[in-house]
Amino acid sequence: MENYTQQFKIDIGDMVLKKHRIYIDTKYWIYMRDAFLGKEPLIRIEIYKKLRDLVQKEIVICPLSPHIFLELMNIGDKEKRLIMAQVMDELSRQVCFISPLNIVGQELLSFVRNCQAKAERKSLFIPTRYVFTKVPFVMGELYPTIEGISDEQMNDMRIQFFDHLSKFTLVEILNTLNSDFPERNSEDLIAHLNKGKDDNQDWKSFHEVFMYEIAGILDIVKDDIEKLWIYLYANDKGCSITPEEIHKSECVKLLTNLIYHSFDQKKINRELPFFHINASLYAFVRYNKGQRYDKNDFIDFSHTAWALPYCDAFLTEKPLHDWIRNNKLMLDKVYKTKVDYKEEAVLDYLNTL
Repeated sequence: MENYTQQFKIDIGDMVLKKHRIYIDTKYWIYMRDAFLGKEPLIRIEIYKKLRDLVQKEIVICPLSPHIFLELMNIGDKEKRLIMAQVMDELSRQVCFISPLNIVGQELLSFVRNCQAKAERKSLFIPTRYVFTKVPFVMGELYPTIEGISDEQMNDMRIQFFDHLSKFTLVEILNTLNSDFPERNSEDLIAHLNKGKDDNQDWKSFHEVFMYEIAGILDIVKDDIEKLWIYLYANDKGCSITPEEIHKSECVKLLTNLIYHSFDQKKINRELPFFHINASLYAFVRYNKGQRYDKNDFIDFSHTAWALPYCDAFLTEKPLHDWIRNNKLMLDKVYKTKVDYKEEAVLDYLNTL
């Protein structure tokens, strides 16, 4: 089953790689929904029509993300939510990024595979092939389990179930949901982050703050690094290993130290985009004394971590645009991604495709 679903994602990735990928954040999706309804200003209608035309011609695709899905589900007006989902179906072709629970493991695997490829002088691993799926699996994959059925029969049933789900549109998914998603209460986390910022302001440099954030991320993803080693032993060496054995071998510590020191010595950045982008943006807020963490930051940072490494362009709002392009970060240049918020510039850009 795992091989089947992995090939499914690779096939989608190969299809997506042939197109110009444009990540649209929630504000621009709202613009596109209103343009779909014919609401002015005229320039937004022109942007929507141009995007629709480029998607229909197989030139462009606008993939969704788990965080876009969550923001969609937090729209209180169900009619507006369904109309936006209709526009999302049209421009995304139901393509979305894999679950946020899986992206760290996938990026770690891509990092290791590219290190191996460089050492063996082989073709580099292409991470973008492995990060796309369809909207029914935006929050992960679940399969039925029935007792008393053979493994072969169960596997066949799971494949049929997976194939059935994979054909659902976003509108169809929303029509099956009976209730709204509960809004995440992030007030305590924001207060904690701002207190930590206030209590620690004696930073010598931005890089010092950045490395503080990298250390925090590495601490959070220890389980992902452990799972990666279990996978590598099974896939590359054909043997199983327990978490206890991994712990005794200090494999997790070795890879963690390698990643930390590689960032510290500025040898890597885009090789581990989830780490690099989140650490950069959180450090940017922490380092600037007059700035405060806000509840929208968490979603905005996540949009950035999906958009920059895997898409060619990112349509967003001015504050996030300015952070991304700030002289301390210059993330748009690091990832070679066009980032814009001005509608005139967006339309001009689309007209070049």
